[in-house]
Amino acid sequence: MTNNEAIKALKELKTYCAADSLDAVHYAIAIIEHLEKAGVSSPLQADFSAVKK
Repeated sequence: MTNNEAIKALKELKTYCAADSLDAVHYAIAIIEHLEKAGVSSPLQADFSAVKK
């Protein structure tokens, strides 16, 4: 699954999720969009150990 596919699925999920879960869905979308813009195409396989805190 690509980042764009995940973003699309999460945006569709917003229609069906409970109102108290919307913030979490929006947060997940924002994270994946940020990773995509940063060039991280496979976040589950990425090595983030070199990222400065």
